[in-house]
Parts: sequence; C-alpha cells; structure tokens
Amino acid sequence: MSMTASKAAELMRRAGADLPAPKGVQSTAIVPAGGDEDEEWAEGDGEWDYEEGGEISYDDEVELVDESGNYLQQIRPQMGGRNRMRNVGLHTIEIYYPQFYFKQTEMEEFDARPDRYGPSVIGKYTKGIGMIEARYPTDDEDPVSFSMTVTHRLIERMEKENFNETYRYMPDGNRLPCWNSVGRLDIGSESLIDRSKSMKAYVMDLFERYGSGEGNIEGVDMYNACYGGQAAGLCAQNWVESDRWDGRYAIAIATDISDAPFEVIFSVGAACTAALYYPDAPLPHHSHRASCILHRFDFFKPVGWFHMGPVVDGKYSIDAYMNCVDACYQTLKHKMNGRPLLTITDYNVFHTGGGYHVVKKAFERCIRAEDPKTKADVREKYVQEKLLPSVNLLKIIGPCHTVSSFLNISSVVMTQWDEALGKILLVFTYGSGCASSMYQLRFDDIAWFDPLAVWKVKQFYRNAINVQPDLRMHQVYIDTWMKFDYRPHGRISFGFGYDTYELDVYYLLEIDPWGRRFYHRGGMRTGPMNRKVMNATALNYDKVENRHTREHFGQLPPNGEAWEKQENKEEKAARSLEDTWREIEQEMTFEPDVQVDGQPAVVAEKVAHGRKVVVREIGAADDDDDEEGAETSYQIVGTWTALKEAEDMKKSEDKFIYEVSLGVNGWEQFYLLRNNNWSKKIYPAVHKSWKDMPCVGPHKGRERPMCWQLSGRPSWDLPGDDEAPVGSRFCITFTPGKVKRLTWEKLEEEPAKVSDDASTYQILGSWSCFDPQEMLADSGRPGVYTAEVQCNRLGLKFHFLRNLDVCQNLAPLVEESQFGSLYSAVAPIGQQSAGRLWQIDAQEGEIYRIELHRDVDDPSDLRIKWEKIRQEPSKVTVASVPLKFQIIENMLEDQRLYPDDKDCSSEEHRVCGPEMQIREWCWSPSGLSAGDSLTISLQLQPEKKVSWRKAE
Repeated sequence: MSMTASKAAELMRRAGADLPAPKGVQSTAIVPAGGDEDEEWAEGDGEWDYEEGGEISYDDEVELVDESGNYLQQIRPQMGGRNRMRNVGLHTIEIYYPQFYFKQTEMEEFDARPDRYGPSVIGKYTKGIGMIEARYPTDDEDPVSFSMTVTHRLIERMEKENFNETYRYMPDGNRLPCWNSVGRLDIGSESLIDRSKSMKAYVMDLFERYGSGEGNIEGVDMYNACYGGQAAGLCAQNWVESDRWDGRYAIAIATDISDAPFEVIFSVGAACTAALYYPDAPLPHHSHRASCILHRFDFFKPVGWFHMGPVVDGKYSIDAYMNCVDACYQTLKHKMNGRPLLTITDYNVFHTGGGYHVVKKAFERCIRAEDPKTKADVREKYVQEKLLPSVNLLKIIGPCHTVSSFLNISSVVMTQWDEALGKILLVFTYGSGCASSMYQLRFDDIAWFDPLAVWKVKQFYRNAINVQPDLRMHQVYIDTWMKFDYRPHGRISFGFGYDTYELDVYYLLEIDPWGRRFYHRGGMRTGPMNRKVMNATALNYDKVENRHTREHFGQLPPNGEAWEKQENKEEKAARSLEDTWREIEQEMTFEPDVQVDGQPAVVAEKVAHGRKVVVREIGAADDDDDEEGAETSYQIVGTWTALKEAEDMKKSEDKFIYEVSLGVNGWEQFYLLRNNNWSKKIYPAVHKSWKDMPCVGPHKGRERPMCWQLSGRPSWDLPGDDEAPVGSRFCITFTPGKVKRLTWEKLEEEPAKVSDDASTYQILGSWSCFDPQEMLADSGRPGVYTAEVQCNRLGLKFHFLRNLDVCQNLAPLVEESQFGSLYSAVAPIGQQSAGRLWQIDAQEGEIYRIELHRDVDDPSDLRIKWEKIRQEPSKVTVASVPLKFQIIENMLEDQRLYPDDKDCSSEEHRVCGPEMQIREWCWSPSGLSAGDSLTISLQLQPEKKVSWRKAE
C-alpha cells in the first residue's frame, strides 16, 4: 500500500468511514516499521489494499505508516467514530406533575399575615424569586408512582403517535413492540424510598406485565441531590453511543418532590420527566461537555435524619453552585478552543433548586466571564433572548431538584419550536455535594412535543386542582417519612373524592408492615387490572409474593372501570371545560395594578396589615350600553377587510355563523364584536389561535386584540383537516354562553378563483421615516407593483404592507440582526418578522425602482427586485423630513411604545404598547426647524407618558 493511500485511509477512519481498525498495542508511542507479528492486522478483521484498478483488496496486510516509515496508531476512539451512533440525543421528554397547585400571589398574601412572616413577603415569591404557581402531591403519590406514570404515558404516546423507529436497527427490519423497544432505563433522584432496592425495579414491573416478561433492560438508580437525573441522562446517552448498544431506546427518568414543610410551603415543587434517547435525534448532544465534581458539605441528607428535608447551608450552597458554573464554563470553553460560549449559543438552560432568580444570577455570571464590561442593556437583551425561553415551566411548577434541567430544556423546545432549528442550546446541570456538568444540544428537527400554549390547555390544566395556601395537604406527604403499615388518606381527608384521581396516573395504595409499596393505575377510582393483557409470570409473582392488588383495598366501582359522580357525562365535561376556560379568561382579563386609560375600574380592594391590594380590570366594557330589550348580535372583524370593518354574523338557532373564503395568503385572521360595540371584543386566549380553544370576552381588550387564525397551510403542530388551497370556503360558528365556543369547518366546495387585483401594496422606508407609500400596479405585468425611491441621508431600508394591514407584513427571510439583500427570500406573509428589513447599498441622490412580484397563479410565490435607474440631486433633506419617533423596551424590536393615533404632534396622546408591528404610529413634534435639538422624556409611573422640549 502506498504512503499516500495509507495516510488517506487513516484520515478516512478518523472521519468515521467504515474501514477496518488495526490490531496492536494501544500506545501513543511511534512504533518502527517491520515489528513482530503481534503488531499485524488480525486475520478476519478485513485486511485490504488498493489494486491497480483502484479497487480495494482484502488479501494483504495494511501498513499505516508516516513519511518516516513509522506505524500510525489510533490514540483513542474518536468522538462520533465508526463504532458510534451519530447524532444521539433527545427525541422527546414526557412530563408529569401532580394535580394540586397554588398561586404564588395568594401564597404571598397568606404568608403576609402576622402569624406567618408579615407584609415584607409581598412580592418576594413573585418578583423576587420569579415564581407564578407551584405544584405538589399529597400522600398518595411519591417518586416511584411519578416514575411509573411517566413511563406508561411515554410508551402509550409512542404507540399513539407512531414514533417507534426500532425497525431501522433490527436485523430483520421489523419494528419491536413499544413495551419491548427499551434497552436501558436509569432513574435519577434524591427522594429515594429504599437504600437497597432501586426505584427502577418498580418501573420494571410495567415492562414485565405488558412486554411479555421483558427484563433485558440495563440500568439502575442514580442517587445524588439534583444531579441524579442528569447522571441518568448521560448514562442513557453513553449507552446508545457505545458499541454495546443493541438498537433499542434508552430512557432517563428524573423524579423528585421538593418536599417543603408547611412553614416554607412557598418553595414546594414536584415533577417527573422521562427523556427518550436514540440516534438521529431532533435534539442531539453536540460537541464537547465538561464536568466539575467536588467534595463540599453544602447540602446533605445523612442516614437517620429525622425528616425528609436536608441539612443545608443556603448561602454556601449558592456559592458552590456558582463555583461549578465557573469551572464548567472555563473547561468547556477550553475544549472549544477558547471560543466564547455565549457567542456560539442561542439558548441557555441552568439548573434551578430555588427559583428563577438563581438561574438569572448564573447566566449573568457567564456573561461577566466573557466580558466584565458588558453593558446592562446588552445583558438584559441576552436574558430576554437566550434565557427566558427556558423558564416557562419552572415558573408554574416550582423548583423540582433533579428534574429541573429536563423541564427547562422542554420549555425551550415548546416555546421556540421551529424558530430554534439549527440553533444551539447550552445546558448547565448541578447537584449538591457537589456535582455538575455543562454540555450542548443542537436543534436538528422539531422534537415530539406540543407547543406551550396547546400543552397548557390539553395537559397542564386538564385536571388541575387549585387549592388555597393554608391547606395542609402537602404536609401529609411530608409526614409519611419512615412510615410503615400505612394507607394514604390525605386526598379524602381534605374533601377530594375518588372522582379527582386521574385515570392514567399511578397512585400509592399502601405501605405494608415490611415497607413494601403497592401502586395501582387510577388509584381507588378504578377497578382491577386487566389481567388478559398481562404476562403470566408477573401475575404469578403477585400471588407468590402476596402483592396487594386493587381488590384488596375495598369497594370496587360498579362497572369495574372508574368511580364517577352521578351526573350526566356531557354536563360533567361542560362543567370541567367551563372551569378551565373561565380561569384562563379570568387570568387574561384581570391582573394587579394595571392601568388603562389612566383611570381603570377598580374591581376589588383588600386591606391587609396596612397594605392595600388593588385588582384592576384590563379595559372591560360596561354592560349598560346595550339597548334594553334589543336582541344580541355578533359581528366578525377579519383580515379580508384589514381588520377595519365589522360584518354581521348570521344567527342560526343558538349559534352565529359566517362563511369566509381563504384569500391569496392562504390564511385569514379575525376576532368578534358583540352588538357592534368595539369595546366588547371576543378573542382567543392566545394569538393566532386554532379553533376549539378558550374564548375571552366580551371586553375592551388590548390595543391590538389577539385573533383566531384560519389557515389552509400545512401545519406541523395541529391536525391537517383544515389544509386547503386558496379560495376554499369555511364556515365559522360561534356559540355564546357561559362557555363560549368558536370553531370552523371546511365546506365541501370547489375552491373559487381568487384574484388579488383589488389589493394594494405599500412600501415603508427609512427615506420617509417609514410612512406608507402606495406602490403602482404595472398594467402590462399582472402581479407586479413598483415604486421609485430616492436615497437620502437616511438610507434605503424598507419593508412592505398589503392593504395597509400590519398583519400582512412582507419582510425578508433573514435573521433578526441582518438585512435582506437582492437575493433574500420573502418570508411568508403573516410570519413573525418584526424588525426585518431589506437594505439597498446606495449613495445619496440615487433613484431606484423597487418591484414586488406576486405570481397571479401561485400567490405564495413572492419576489423582490430593484435596479438603479438614474441619479438626481436629492430633493429631500434630513432637515425637511418631519421628526418622528417611537420607543422600544429592552432593545427588543417587538416591544414598541407608540401613541394612540398616527402622527401625533401633541404630548397629550396616550402611550400604547409594548406591542409589535405598529411602525406607522409615531410621535411627530411640530414647530421644529432644521438644526433644532430635542430632549425626549419617558415617564413610567404612575402612568406611561411621553414628553419633549427643545434643548437650549
């Protein structure tokens, strides 16, 4: 084999090519050529050489030598080498949390009493720690039941959504049954129930019962405060990447209950996650990782300690946490050849054991490590863009010890969705004692998650039970410490019956005199297990070990399935939906200390220990403006009229209907009015909402109300029954009542030919302070609109509107910090594109013709082009351009403050916002001459106010 060929082969091997590996000692020393036989390739390992025709021969010995004739030997297995699976990482994360929750605002009021902590706690849990709600269980759940629940739900979801890909790696090409598709399962926790028997053993009971006796699953428990779950995740990752992997999935379960006694119940939190690892993951581990594991007495739970809680030095624990952040950051930065990690990272996840404030401090510490002189506004911009997407779940579930990093990763996926594709997520995870790691994930695809808004309605608040802070339900769980011969009673004792159990959740039924624990799915609400689908060996051991099953614990439901209250099922479903939707509407309509129009209506006043708490309603309309005896009517306001005209909906029995055709954009947005009153808007709970989601109103609402979006475009997160071409007709149906419902359905009609002839297009550019300028339709070229613009000292930056509708913005498909060029694609109309502009590199006085092309046969085909046509002396000087301005918050383009009318020359106009896309409404001070200087002031309290004066 030639010298060149041997070098090429070695380079190919190191790059991961499927070539044979040499046999020999694993030394880094250079071995002289011509050594003894032990250094030859082993027979059968695939000896090969190049023949004259360029083909590979497997007959002769391979000699990998350098220019001096010395053997080249592999120092260690290369990352992503040929014996390793590529792009291993997370396919999904199944999340479980208990039903019971309280609001931290209510907890502050409760703890503000003299017999608790006094009024100084007001704002401490919400603004101080950054929490919104907290979840906790009572004594019928524990970390084992959490783990069983999340595993069963994950396998069921794998079956339902059909993302079992084991056929790709099975020799026969067949897909394994889901209950047999897992080859490794590790559990991480600090809330162990046994110092010998793994919690994983309890979960294995599910695989044995439903997987035909499956027991060939590696892994046990990882026990370390806060870090155990991440240790389980790294073990799962390593197993799938290893040469002992057998083609099956790995699951890492993180399960913990932040057991907080009643004295500090504000710090409670409870959750469990099951992270699914496999090759070719949507969220693979990326590049290197770093760890820092040291011996520290900051937080520990010695054997025999008298309660569940730890021995902890709070300040010292935070110091240890921050030291580990520094160590991991610097180590990983060194492995990345000194590259600043925040520069190459788009999102950040930090472990939290106490609240959002710890996460923010850790992140800002990393910012200072990169540049100690980073300005405050830049730091805040980093927090908004890189950190806040990770804490949505933390704020509503509470600190959950070892589960937190997986919850925060899930938060980024569910909030950023497709906008995260191609970006990098940096994860820091920590555990007391102390142990920590830092690594990167890469967004290659959309993982198997629901978007956050959909998940909250479908899952998070589905069976949630709001309890008052003074209810000692969690204390009952705390008191189970070291209990034997015990049956849970907390739920029933506090007035929550069997009907509150969730049918797909495992509950603890008993701790027997020997400390053995018995669980049942659905708890006391359901009947016996379905033994027809279970493995005979597992059923046999139920008898051999005298395991107490559901029949042992008392009365069974009459139908053998579930206890239910004696009420009509439809009424029950409506009542449950009403409770959930009205709560969402309440949260959107009321919030503390919000001022609207300067004099908001006071809904309620509470005086507690010298502190007056005022709850104000966000612009609700009065009910006395309806004509007495008049029949209620509803109108629809849609993008087909640029959200400017209200059209009557037709009444049909107790419903109101309206038929609409999809315009050239392939979507339409709308909201409703009651009795043609623009102060009585009805809109969805989330912007661009799908149908069958919570409705809010009638209320005055916000400056730009949220809208439903009826889209015929293919969607990745919603059912495809609305996919339809342009011109398709839909029937929108609104049903008023205590629970307002809005839905739509596609009509079985042939799509009509839709013309864009009546549309107008406007160009908004820097040369005129983004005043809309009408574009001219080219009579000789259908679908082409032109405008001639001259460059002045303000440059040529621009975007477009259709029909003067800010919902129909046309912008380049570029990153937010970049400008579009002549070759930039046009983002789909309606896509979030605030702050994105085209830019022409022009000199002052040059005149350009800008053309917008929209294909008349395919309206989704949009193109922008421009050309220089001549140069003339500039007719517009900066001094002659009226001064116009807006204000943005935190350097964010989509957080704008603007007046309540266009071109406001007076300071008396109300300040609106922060909102996005209102570029054309600006303050425009009058009476200014060229060269005048202006001092502009923004007042935030007690109300937002903008003022200005000429500088001396």
